[in-house]
Amino acid sequence: MVGLASELERAQARIVELEARLGRDSTNSSSPPSQDSIAAKAKRRADRSSRERSPDRKPGGQPGRKGSGLAPTVTPDRTETLPPPSACSGCGGDLAGAADAGVSWAQVWDILAVTLEKVHYLLPRRRCGCGRTTTAVPPLGAVGNVVYGPNVNAAAILLASEGNVPLERTAMLMASLLGTPVSTGFVARALERFAQRLGAAGFDEAMKTALRAEDVLCADETPTNVIHKDTDAHGEPVPGSPHAVTVRTPDARLVWYAPIDSRSKTAIADLGVLEGYAGYTSGAGDRA
Repeated sequence: MVGLASELERAQARIVELEARLGRDSTNSSSPPSQDSIAAKAKRRADRSSRERSPDRKPGGQPGRKGSGLAPTVTPDRTETLPPPSACSGCGGDLAGAADAGVSWAQVWDILAVTLEKVHYLLPRRRCGCGRTTTAVPPLGAVGNVVYGPNVNAAAILLASEGNVPLERTAMLMASLLGTPVSTGFVARALERFAQRLGAAGFDEAMKTALRAEDVLCADETPTNVIHKDTDAHGEPVPGSPHAVTVRTPDARLVWYAPIDSRSKTAIADLGVLEGYAGYTSGAGDRA
């Protein structure tokens, strides 16, 4: 009897295994669709047809759905009165002498035409009694130079960083959307100047302080592709930062990027955010 019971258990286990194999197809395993059984292929076709739009379903948002369209503003930037219609929309008759039937309304929200304004500043000069001549300071750049202004720089920075657009594509977008034919080098320098000003203003320390005060943080790190390594005065490669780390709040209210030399616990701790952090962290690259 003991032997029969063992054989029965093995048979039942085998049946369970075979049933599991029969239930596998391309939708619940890594097997390709070409290896699906006839029944699995038929089920997949039925599922696909059930996802097709019903002939009774109207296009657009369905009843009960909260819309996200524009709401008319009570304080428009300007108001225009268009000429009255000249022909009837029904019979096509002439409306030149037709009776006044009131006024309706419509609002159109649009972007004004973007034009590159080229301002030529005249900089007065004054000679002091000591013999020194002082020239008025232009709003940006230096005397005798032609430079792009703060708005052009801000547009390049926002497109390249906030939009995560490559430098070459950013220059192309600046030319096509804003009529500003900047170079790839200008975009790179704009980002570099912005980073230097953030560093001088103590942005990193302020961000780390704000992150440490949060209850929950998300962290991840990833390798960084380097086109070529920087070199020192003797032409020798200098140590770079082959990894980048991101620390942010779950709602992305605070997002901080920083370079790191390795993925070690020491490198993560040296960031000054997660070392001694008393809250909760999550993320595939979080090693703190």
